Amino acid sequence: MTKDIEFEEYKKVLEEAKQAIAGAQQQFLQQATRTSIELYWHLGKLLAKTADRYQWGKQMLARLSYDLTKIFSNARGYSEQNLRHMRQFYYEYAESPDLLDIAKNVRWSTNLLIMHRVKMPEARKFYLQMASDTMCSRDVIDLQIKSEAYERECLHNKRHNFALTLPTHLAAKAENILKASYFLETSKPFVGSQSLLEKQIENEMVSRIKEVIMMLGKGFAFIGNQYRIVAKGNEYFIDLLFFNRITKSLFCVELKAKKFKAEYAGKMNLYLGLLDDYVKQPDENPSIGLILCTNRSSFEADYALRDVNKPMGIAEIKLSKVLPKELVGKLPDLEELENEILHEIEDLDDFEDSNNDE
Repeated sequence: MTKDIEFEEYKKVLEEAKQAIAGAQQQFLQQATRTSIELYWHLGKLLAKTADRYQWGKQMLARLSYDLTKIFSNARGYSEQNLRHMRQFYYEYAESPDLLDIAKNVRWSTNLLIMHRVKMPEARKFYLQMASDTMCSRDVIDLQIKSEAYERECLHNKRHNFALTLPTHLAAKAENILKASYFLETSKPFVGSQSLLEKQIENEMVSRIKEVIMMLGKGFAFIGNQYRIVAKGNEYFIDLLFFNRITKSLFCVELKAKKFKAEYAGKMNLYLGLLDDYVKQPDENPSIGLILCTNRSSFEADYALRDVNKPMGIAEIKLSKVLPKELVGKLPDLEELENEILHEIEDLDDFEDSNNDE
């Protein structure tokens, strides 16, 4: 018994030590990033002011690059091209101190990506803030830009009933993390019946759960897929279950590889009730649901949400198909192929539904 108690105490000490070390490492990385960006900003300002005063051209930048690299032989980042990037960085943010303050917390390679690919100030702020908050890699931000995350999250209409089903302060938080549509980069095209498609998408999401958490947004922690709830002798399985630290609530995700139907909202309402009664902890807020479908009718979504009493949102999920370079241009357009497959699945399912009704 004593050994068991000692081992439990040891595990607590180990966990606290891990958290302390991880926190210190993260703080060190954040400080190092900020220091390097402030240096590049200062050099960019110096180069911009000097170029404006003396009309320095390419040859002078090349000489400066050579001398700095020779003096600081152990340092990297003083190539002629990078010096030019520093100067542009200064020009881009000289009149935008709020954006610069966020950019100082973002790695240089990610800063360059956003600076060159995103021109609208509000969109820049969105991607810079995402990179700052999550400390994610350049590749992740690149994918977010390609998938038009800013347009999907900030410019498109969202469909939810949070204002009707949650307290005002919690509804605002839930609305803030919800997106109108979600983008998932997949490793291969998905083909099959509706149920097979849904299973393939679910498996892909589970296998790449870190990217999925990034896709969903801030504060998500993955609990499990096909999460089992037993109630009154009945079994229920939820596609994907998360916990969100911002709303302090369970977050239930259901996948539908077809156009949204009103009955999906009814089923989600049932799942959320079960989560609240059998899974939710007393100090947690009401569970929130998200129905992801490949096609969302705003008209149907609005009517379906109006008549359910649990908080939920309805959004589209967009899939990316990755093909070998040698096959690009030799196969049908993937978006057209996806639409054809989904239309065939919908027609087949509607036919089966009508036969079952008869």
